Parts: sequence; C-alpha cells; structure tokens
Amino acid sequence: MNTNADVLKDYLMRFYPLTEDELARFQSKVVVKELKPKERLIDEGDVESHVYLIVKGILRKFFRKEEQEIVTKFYKEMDVCHGAVSYFTGLPSAFVIEALEPVVCLAIHRDELDALLDEIPGLEKVFRSVLAELYVKQYNDRMDQMRYSKKERFLNFCENEPELLRRVPQKQLASYLEIAPETFCRMKHVRYKMAKESRVPYSEN
Repeated sequence: MNTNADVLKDYLMRFYPLTEDELARFQSKVVVKELKPKERLIDEGDVESHVYLIVKGILRKFFRKEEQEIVTKFYKEMDVCHGAVSYFTGLPSAFVIEALEPVVCLAIHRDELDALLDEIPGLEKVFRSVLAELYVKQYNDRMDQMRYSKKERFLNFCENEPELLRRVPQKQLASYLEIAPETFCRMKHVRYKMAKESRVPYSEN
C-alpha cells in the first residue's frame, strides 16, 4: 500500500525528475489534512494560503447564488486543489470547497512553497507544468460548456468521469452540469436503457 510520501513522489515525478534530496526537502514542508464529509477545506470569506493534493476522497467546489449552491468543480484522488483567485490575489474566497466523502489531502503553505521554488530549480518546473495542466483543464471545461448541449455534456461526463458518476450524489452532479435534478434522473435512465439495449456494461449510481 502506498504511503502519502509515495503518492506525493509519484505525482511530482510525473512532471520532472527531482532528486531524493529535493523530494525530501519538499516533503518536510508538507502536512496531512483530513476532512469528514461536509467539513470544509475552504469556506466563503477565507483567504486561501495552501495548495492541496488529494490522496483520498472527493470534494466539491461551489458558490452561493441566493438560496442555491452552484457546483463548479469536483476534485478526486491525484487532483491538485486550491482556491486559485484567493491564493494569487490574497482576496477572500467567493467559493466553498467541501468534502463529500472522508478526505485525506497533502497541504503546503504558500510561503513554504515560494521559498522552495526559489531554492529548487526543478521544483519550479514541476509547478509551472502543474499550473499549465490546471489551466488547460479549466479552458477545456469552459469550451465544453459553450460547445455542447446539456445532453451532450451529460453523455460526455458519463463517459469520461465514471468514478464521479458513481460516487457523487445526483443533486451535486446535476448542479455541476447545469441541469435540473429531474432532468438528470431522466437522462440517466435513458442512458441506462440505451446501454442495456446495446448490452454495454453499465452501473447505476
């Protein structure tokens, strides 16, 4: 079974081959944070000062619009999570990031990270790649919202995110896909019927 240190090493080494000494220096600044379901990693009005790597569990990111909670993102294992706008500007967060399951994540404070980026050139390359990956993912998500109909987005989501489809409550998924819960349920049953007729394996949430 992989330890938290193994998970962190595997993640960082995806982007650049850091030395054992560099990895050890980075790991010495990382702390483990655990959350219970509905516990918040970031609350509205907080100033974000950490970057997190999710080791276990799922979180949702949302903001409030009158009485509604609008879900904008989910984070699962091996995702980097932080309130980007608050982190980079120092302004209070307009978003909440909340655990949907028991969550274990690895956290590093901005001041510690900035110091290490100055000390370890390879680490700067790692986080430049991490930021680029996050930006591309955000851009693609935004393009999908504009390019596809709600039905097409639903079908793409089912195809590309089977773990989230299985583990996240339907109400949260419907909010993220910008469809009514009743519509989500109807689309899900239509997809189930289509999969059954074509004999494609399918597992309901």
